[in-house]
Amino acid sequence: MKFLFALIVLLLSAQAPAADPPFAWPGSHHAAIVLTYDDAVPSDLTIAIPQLDRAGLKGTFFLMGKAMHVDDLPRWRAAAAAGHELGNHTINHPCARGTYQMPVQYNSESYTVDVLLSEINTMNVLLTAIDGHTKHALATPCEQTKVGTGADTKDYIAPLKASGLVSYIRDSSVPVVEVKPDSAITTATVPKLTGIGFIGTTGADMIAWVKEVEKSGGVGVIVFHGVGGDYLSVSAEAHKELLDYLSSHRAEIWTAPYTEAMDYVTKHAH
Repeated sequence: MKFLFALIVLLLSAQAPAADPPFAWPGSHHAAIVLTYDDAVPSDLTIAIPQLDRAGLKGTFFLMGKAMHVDDLPRWRAAAAAGHELGNHTINHPCARGTYQMPVQYNSESYTVDVLLSEINTMNVLLTAIDGHTKHALATPCEQTKVGTGADTKDYIAPLKASGLVSYIRDSSVPVVEVKPDSAITTATVPKLTGIGFIGTTGADMIAWVKEVEKSGGVGVIVFHGVGGDYLSVSAEAHKELLDYLSSHRAEIWTAPYTEAMDYVTKHAH
């Protein structure tokens, strides 16, 4: 099973001159890859982070509060100190009824915007207590952005942006850089951002996807859950194969945590 999401779609080719140079990534890099891991599953600490450390790469871990354990906090603190990014994936991971089996109080239909933003704020406090950072990126649970039910259904993205609670939002409907019709921003100043979730995928297939991102000169955001265990997983062997490829091609492909990559994109898009 494989799922795809597009973080931003740029339809500006008619506006941009044919001679526009490609987006300028740092150093000799001509593309970027961001490795993200959701839900604070045990294999993050036992497999994913050790493999990343051996490969000399940094990932972003979107932590779900209810899945965390006190005994694991020193390891999460050590991961953050080593350069891995910790992100906000809420406390209770509210998703729409029927998405997967969960207590009814965790269904997004049971939430209001204010309750969800309060939960995101509380998760931020936990993350700051672990890593010392005052701002964190958020990954929307289940790629869903609505809470409430019936006439009370609300999309929480606009209020979340206005709240200033998070630095970036990883979601298919939320562009990192807002592109307006009268903007001077062109395809040369904003790279194509695409994303994919790998589940049961071979190392060779993951590498093939990375090569396509490299050809585009854009940035690819990969979503993992379990690595070598847990759920929605890829094998430890396939994950290592991907990391080995990225490590051996570090001169051409920039592998960076989510916020670092998005900071670079937003800075150089203007």
